[in-house]
Amino acid sequence: MAAQKSSFFFDKVLPVSYSVGASVVILGALFKILHWEGANEMLMAGMFTEAFIFLMFALQTFVQPTERSYAWERVYPELADDYRGELPTRTTSNNVGLTAKMDDMIAQAKITPEVFNNLGNGLRSLTDTVGKMGQLTDATVATNEYAQNVRAASRSLVDMNKSYGTTVTALSEMASASLDAKEYRTQFQEVTKKMGALNAVYELELQDTNKHLKAMNAFYGNLSAAMENMASASKDTQQFKQELSKLTTNLTSLNNIYGSMLTAMKGTNA
Repeated sequence: MAAQKSSFFFDKVLPVSYSVGASVVILGALFKILHWEGANEMLMAGMFTEAFIFLMFALQTFVQPTERSYAWERVYPELADDYRGELPTRTTSNNVGLTAKMDDMIAQAKITPEVFNNLGNGLRSLTDTVGKMGQLTDATVATNEYAQNVRAASRSLVDMNKSYGTTVTALSEMASASLDAKEYRTQFQEVTKKMGALNAVYELELQDTNKHLKAMNAFYGNLSAAMENMASASKDTQQFKQELSKLTTNLTSLNNIYGSMLTAMKGTNA
């Protein structure tokens, strides 16, 4: 079978264009990410290049078969279709095959079937021993895990003891606080009683004050009435004064008249 002829475009140009198109796409993406000028054009150029390369790769399947065959006829000329010579034959030196040589070596080494059986038994024992070693390793790992768990439990107990001590201290403080609270309650009760007594006294004072206020209101009411009566009496006194003045005037006039009459009577008698 003849070797397939290589194509310069598909074997050289197209693979190189893969890398070129990918580099253009990467540059376009870099321009787009960094917002450089011409980012859209670079990205479009890269995408169109990759699309063209993939189209060429798809056409390569139809134009150039992908199945390759090697020129074995160059190494083995008898494989060529136009070979006309004699086919080569296998020969052994001294007519002794490889199997015969192996048999001789085994016989000289005195390797019998019992030796093979012992070898098999030894291998099986070795396998069992290795398995037991694996179990021993698992046991060692489990022991280590147990020791780690014990250490972790010890640390947890130490932390628990610390927490218990803190709790006891807090309870003692709470007991002291309870005594203080009891004393505060007693003092508060005494204050409450005193406040009750003060409220009672204050209520009595309020009652007395209300009585005094009522008496004062009554007094001021009577005083207002007396003032009103006095105002009315003052009006009557003024009128009486006026009438008395008129009467005095009239009496004066009458006296004058009587004086004149007496004077006249005296003159007549003389």
